Amino acid sequence: MTSSELTSIKKMVYQHCGLLLEGVAEERLRKAIQTKLVKEGCADLTAYRKLISQNSQAFDQLVNHLTVNETYFFREPEQIQLLVNHLLPQVLANKSSNEPVRILSAGCSSGEEPYSLAIAIREALGVNLAKRVELDAGDLDQNILKKARAGFYSEFSFRGVTADLRKRYFLPQERGFQLIPEIRQQVNFYELNLLAPVFPKQLHNYDLVFFRNVSIYFDLETRRIIQKKFYELMPSDGLLILGSSETLGNNLGVFELVEQHDQYYFVKGSRYLPKSSALEVKPTTITTKPEVKLPSLNNPIKPPLGDFPLPDIQTVQQLVADKEYPRALHLLASLLVKDINNLPALLLKSWILLNSQDFIATDQLLEEAFALDAWSIDMMFMKGLSAKWQDQQAVAIEWFKKVVYTNPECWPAHYYLAEIYRSQLQPEAALRAYQTLVRTLTANIKASDAMQWIPLSLPAGDLLFLSQRHLQSLTDDLQVKEK
Repeated sequence: MTSSELTSIKKMVYQHCGLLLEGVAEERLRKAIQTKLVKEGCADLTAYRKLISQNSQAFDQLVNHLTVNETYFFREPEQIQLLVNHLLPQVLANKSSNEPVRILSAGCSSGEEPYSLAIAIREALGVNLAKRVELDAGDLDQNILKKARAGFYSEFSFRGVTADLRKRYFLPQERGFQLIPEIRQQVNFYELNLLAPVFPKQLHNYDLVFFRNVSIYFDLETRRIIQKKFYELMPSDGLLILGSSETLGNNLGVFELVEQHDQYYFVKGSRYLPKSSALEVKPTTITTKPEVKLPSLNNPIKPPLGDFPLPDIQTVQQLVADKEYPRALHLLASLLVKDINNLPALLLKSWILLNSQDFIATDQLLEEAFALDAWSIDMMFMKGLSAKWQDQQAVAIEWFKKVVYTNPECWPAHYYLAEIYRSQLQPEAALRAYQTLVRTLTANIKASDAMQWIPLSLPAGDLLFLSQRHLQSLTDDLQVKEK
């Protein structure tokens, strides 16, 4: 499978649904194509490409294999608490008694998110008031929607569910747990391509849209297009909630970014702006149960930040590693107010902004870090990664080369250099970079990534496997050329 052949199919997928397939995602595409090519009885990639160009069902089956449907119940519970304890009562207060509140879970995967919302709403408002909430959910993957509708889950999905909630809402079965019918009936599932020119007619007039842990699959312009579609799906006032680690990088000028109770989200209109904004929220008159606490078993709810002594930088570093980005940003802001030349704080904040794909703010902070320490491995690596993600490959190469010159043991920089060289059809350069990475990780799979502050958390085992595979392929190609 040549690079140009793979690129043509990547382009088809991107034009259809906006999915970006680079790095590990590209390898997922390669494996899916190889599997489907055999299953469909195609002689070669040219025949398979012709098939998916003419057969929409075959193309959809390929696309179904390209997203990672990893989710679980009550993921990021602080956001769900924000919904049931603060946002939903405000929306209900602005509705007439016979007018429903409509919520959309976009990119719902196997259903854990919309079902979590249904359970949380019932817990907070009671059965009768919860009936006023209409929950729709959509996903591109037709197969995963079948699982969502069935409402049957394994132990893996219950990392964020207390024993009490599981007992009340799930029936134990031989190989898992069945969600009770009352909750399953509250959620309507639809096939949803976020780039489709027309959405299913049932999807309209949403007061709240949840779009969590999905935007990572799309580039900046595609995310802006999707946000505009959500904007059009709402009445004059509405709310958009993204995953905590995505929110800051998705402030694209479509919605207004606001913060309440240490949680960031987006607002359309003025009615639901938090009280800290210039416009006051209309007083809530809905009477609900006391605030609901829905802690994750692995990630218990932390108290809101107050006037406490600032933690040391290692504590903030751990928050960043745990992707507790709003809390980490809150503390980093305080640290930088106290000392604008706090290099670790600048680097950690840069890392959060980079992962949120706020490239302008990231590059500004990295320039400040550069002025403090021009040889910081963390700074140079982020410079390279920022350039790579903005498709400035020549700039990325220069920064990654500076990293490996400064610290030859930085295997992540070798990996990204190899990937860029391979994509640019520079096999000899890619070969050398892959060889260095393979040599380092084969000697010690737990070898340090050489970063002092930013938590890369790259899957060393996966990257070693991919590098070995690419190394063999490149070696074979070069041998063929020599003949």
